[in-house]
Amino acid sequence: MLEPAQSIDAGLLRAFVTVAETRNFTRAAERLNCVQSAVSMQIKRLEEALQVRVLNRTSREVRLTREGEIVLRYAQRVMRLTADAMMELGQRVEPGRVRIAATDMSMCFLPPVLTEFGKRFPLVQVELSCNRSWEALELLEAGDADLAFVTQRCGRSGGQQIMHRPLVWAAARHSDVPEVDPLPLAIFAPDCIYRKAAIQALDDHGMPFRFAYESTSRAGLDCVVEAGLAVTVLPVDGVSGKLRVLDSGFPALPDLKTYLFHASGSRVSPSVDALADLLLEMLAVPVPQRPE
Repeated sequence: MLEPAQSIDAGLLRAFVTVAETRNFTRAAERLNCVQSAVSMQIKRLEEALQVRVLNRTSREVRLTREGEIVLRYAQRVMRLTADAMMELGQRVEPGRVRIAATDMSMCFLPPVLTEFGKRFPLVQVELSCNRSWEALELLEAGDADLAFVTQRCGRSGGQQIMHRPLVWAAARHSDVPEVDPLPLAIFAPDCIYRKAAIQALDDHGMPFRFAYESTSRAGLDCVVEAGLAVTVLPVDGVSGKLRVLDSGFPALPDLKTYLFHASGSRVSPSVDALADLLLEMLAVPVPQRPE
């Protein structure tokens, strides 16, 4: 047990959180701008201070232990509180920019986060681009983005799962589209995992459908659905007042998951870390329940 007067160095907590997010000591060292052996030593010191093992490390992967999952929650909270305290004392992030590449489905969760970020860090410029998941990750790897907020890992290791939300079927509030046979469907273009899930669910349910509209753009799909021309798939808390959730007679869908990937090495900045921390703070909330 920790002695009452004993404290944990903030640097150890930051190293642990970074390893937990990347699931890789090498990438964690790149983000922290230090050598891998230094990160390993910090984790060892943290485990010695806590007298528990926080990570299980093999040649292929790094996993949190049960105790590590508990420590991670508190470590993230400490880091957020420290950032808030510095902000209150006027130690704001210096002028700069953050480039974030996001998908259409993940972008719908960003407005309140960006609003809050603008209030906290008014001197930081945010550049936002909309891409498919693999395109966003390619921008990150090429050095053309600082953060990638995506709905697919696309074979990449690392990346922190930020949230997951139930997917639901949705149609215009005053439309009779759900009663049309075959069902007119507004869905993302091929290679979208949620398109595949929706089609598989309809096939398994024996519900005939046709592609009324296909697009890489969420805005394009919403336009068609709000006009009462088709049914689409949305996260449950993304259904606007113009739409309604279709539950009775429709097959269940998987959850929408979002992942946050960071740039590595010298490209990491306090501004980037601040936005990443805020995304976790505001979006990692209890999962909304599916409609009964």
